[in-house]
Amino acid sequence: MSRFSRRTGLILMWLSAAAACADGQPEQARKSRLQSLSEVQALEIKPRALQIRGWKTLTGTKVLFVRTSDLPMFDIHLSFAAGSARDGSLPGLAATTFSMLNEGIPGKDLSAIVETFDGLGAQWEMDIDHDRAVFSLRSLSDPAKRLPAMDLLTRIFSEPSLSAQRLPPVKDELRAALIAEQGDAAGLASQSIKALLAPDSPYSLPVYGTQWGLNAVTRAAVEDFHRRYYAARHAQITLVGDLTLDQAQAISLQISNALPKPPDALVSSAMATPGNVQSSHLELNQLQTHIAFAQISVPRRHADHTALYAASQILAGGSNSRLMNELRHKRGQVYDVYGASVNWAGGAGLLTVTLQTGSSMSDSTVALVRSMLNDFLRQGPTAPELEHLKRRLANRNVLTSASNRHILARLVEINRYDLPLDLDYTMQQVQKLTVDDIKLAMNRHLSVDRWVSVTVGPSVEQQPLPGPEVAPIGQAEEDMCRADPGFVAS
Repeated sequence: MSRFSRRTGLILMWLSAAAACADGQPEQARKSRLQSLSEVQALEIKPRALQIRGWKTLTGTKVLFVRTSDLPMFDIHLSFAAGSARDGSLPGLAATTFSMLNEGIPGKDLSAIVETFDGLGAQWEMDIDHDRAVFSLRSLSDPAKRLPAMDLLTRIFSEPSLSAQRLPPVKDELRAALIAEQGDAAGLASQSIKALLAPDSPYSLPVYGTQWGLNAVTRAAVEDFHRRYYAARHAQITLVGDLTLDQAQAISLQISNALPKPPDALVSSAMATPGNVQSSHLELNQLQTHIAFAQISVPRRHADHTALYAASQILAGGSNSRLMNELRHKRGQVYDVYGASVNWAGGAGLLTVTLQTGSSMSDSTVALVRSMLNDFLRQGPTAPELEHLKRRLANRNVLTSASNRHILARLVEINRYDLPLDLDYTMQQVQKLTVDDIKLAMNRHLSVDRWVSVTVGPSVEQQPLPGPEVAPIGQAEEDMCRADPGFVAS
C-alpha cells in the first residue's frame, strides 16, 4: 500500500470515528471531550523576560532593541517620516523618491544590490504608506554576514544614485501602479473612505500620487525630498535578535551618522477634516461588492484608544464577532468581516469595518450593517462579548509573540507611537476594561450620524437578505467531539 493510500485510510477511519461519536455518545460525554479548550481559555498570562532597551542618537534617531539569542540572526526595521502625506504640491513625490532608493548606489545597480544581499543570506523588504517609508532587513548575526549587509543597507539610504536616467522608468512604474489600483476593489474602497473623511488633505489621494503629479516630479525635487525627510532626526530604528547591546548601538550609530542632517524640524502633516458626503459607490465589474464603513476616531496614544480598539474587535474582529455571527453564521452572506482602530491622518484615528458580499444583496447588507453599527454605539457590548474578547486576545498574545518577527512588529508599534516599553501593553490594557469603559469611550468619540460608507462593485438588480437561521451555526461547536485516541489522522 502506498503512503498516500495509508494516509487516506487513516483519515477515513478518523472520519468514521467522528461520525460514530456524534451518533452514539450521550450529550454529557460529548461535551466532556472539550475540556482541553476550556483549559486554553484559562491560560495564565505571565510577563515575558524580554527587556526593551531604548535610546536616541546624538543626531536624533530613536532606537528600540530587544535581544533574543535563540537563533543566530537579527531583524532591523528602519522607517522615516517620508510618506505621501508630505508630497506637498507634487502628489507622487514621496513615492518617486522612495522608489528611486531602490535603483542603486554608486558602483551597484539594483541587480547587484539584490545579488549581494542574496549572497549574504539576507532578506530585504520595502514599503510606503501615507505616513512613513519603511525598510527592513533580516540577516545572520555572524560578523562576516552582518557587517557587509549593514554597510550596504546604510549606503542605500545615505548614498542613493537618484540618477536622472532612472527617473523616467520609475515614474512609468508608478503610473502603471496607479492604473492597476483602479481594478483593486479593496484598495479602492479603502482609499475612497479616506477621501470622504479627509477630502482636502494628502490622505484623500493614493500613496503613489496622481498622474499629473508624477508628470511634474523632477530630479531636483527628489533630491530635496530625500535631503529633508530621509534624515537622521526623522528616522526610527527597531532591532530584534542575536545582537549584544554594544552591537545594536553600533548599528544605530552607523545608520544615524550616515543620514542627512537638515536644519529644519519636521512639520506635522495635515489633520483630517471630514467632508459632507456620507456615502459613495464606485462601479467595478466583478462578482462581489466590497463594502467599507468608517469614522474618525482617536490617535494611538489617546487614553480611550484601547477601549475603542476593543469595541472594533467585538463588533467585527474574529469568527465570533457580532457582525460575523449575524452576516455569516446566521445568513451566510460574507466570508469574513474586518474591524480596525488605527492611527491616521496627522494624529487622528480611524475606526473601520470592511467586508464583501454578493452584489445582488449589497444594498440590504449595507442597510443591515449600518443598523447594527448604530445599535452597537447606542447599547455597547455585552459582558459575555467582552470576556470572550479578553480570552481570545490573551490566547492570541501567546501564539503571536514567539518569533523575532512577532516581537519586531510589536516593538515597531511601540517605537512609532511612543507607547510604554512593554510588549504586552495593549493586551494587558484590554484585560482591565469594563463594559462601561467601552460605552463611555464610544459616547465620547463616536456618533451614529458620522459613519461614512463606500461600496465598490457592479450595479445589479437588488434582492432582500435571507432571514437569520433559528439555530446559529456556532451552536455546532458545542456538539463537536473528538475521535477515540486509537484513531489518529496522519
